[in-house]
Order: sequence, then C-alpha cells, then structure tokens
Amino acid sequence: MDFPKEEVGKRIRILRKSRGFTADDLAKKIGVSQSMISQIERGLVSPSLDTLWKMSHCLKLPISAFFEEDNQQNVTVFRENERFELKKMRPNITYQPLSPSNGKEISLFKLILDPGETLNNPLMFHMGEECGYVLTGTIRVTVDGQSYDLHQGDSIYFDSNLPHNFVNVSSHISTAIWAMTHPFETFLNPTRIHK
Repeated sequence: MDFPKEEVGKRIRILRKSRGFTADDLAKKIGVSQSMISQIERGLVSPSLDTLWKMSHCLKLPISAFFEEDNQQNVTVFRENERFELKKMRPNITYQPLSPSNGKEISLFKLILDPGETLNNPLMFHMGEECGYVLTGTIRVTVDGQSYDLHQGDSIYFDSNLPHNFVNVSSHISTAIWAMTHPFETFLNPTRIHK
C-alpha cells in the first residue's frame, strides 16, 4: 500500500493553520525549506518520519493526528487495510494505532516487536497508565527494574510513570494489543532513561 501523501499533506495543512502557523513559520521551526512544506502539503512529496516527528512536536500533536480525519464522530472504525505504522523511538517496535488518539483520553495500539534486544531500547516513562495483552510470541516487559515475561494470552497493567520498556525474547515476531491513557502526552513528552 502506498503512503497516502495527498491525504497526509492536506491534514498537515489543516493542522498547521489551526495552530496559527504559516508554512514559513513551520519550516523555520523544523529546519526545512518553506518550499518543502508546500510540496508536502500539496501531496507532491512524502514527508520523512523525522520531519513528521518534528512537525508533531512543533504543532503539539501526536504523529497519528496527521493520519486521522478531522471529525467529531462518536464512532470511528479503523479498517485493517487502512492502518498506518509508527516506529516512535524504539526501532524494534512498530505501533499500529487501532483507535483515534487526537484529543482522546485513551489509545489502543497493536504492537509488533522484532526479536531480540537492541542498543537503542531505553527505559521510558510518561503520564498515565497502560495495559497490554500478548497475541503471539513472548514479550519481556521491564517495569521499575522488575522484568515480566509475558506469553500468548498473558496480560499486564502498570503505571506509565514507572520506567519501562519492551523486548521480544522469542525467536520470531511477537505481537500484542496495548492500551494507554493520556496518549497526547505520551507521544509528545516521553522521557528516556538509558540503561
């Protein structure tokens, strides 16, 4: 499936204007040219993950807001073939949003974890609470210095203010369904603690 650059570009333009930024303002703040912002918003080029990340910080929005329709519907359906993926700051974990997060109190994700430890897998902490349910594989969740190996069918709950991270300790991809409160703060202000 191709990156939906036209739709994402339109969404970026709407969100930029809603925050009172000109294209030139946004370009200067994230370190790209005004021309690049214009091309992204017109759907001529696909923004890099790094550019989207900088935009999200500048506009004080989670990256997922660039992929969501701006509506106030009471019901939102996420179709499997329309999902997008985020890598965030942990290169071995892919996040697939399963619910809208922009302005919401809770977010639901599918986590897809590559096997093995990585050098860039810091402990994190942020506002809120989270819980997860393992679908496949084995995921080691470390919370406040204590590690828990979760197998298919296991679940966990913890306070997100406690330092935590995730590692796939099986030899194949592991997956889980994860929910967290305060998703807005989580995407914007996660704090890292390097081991």
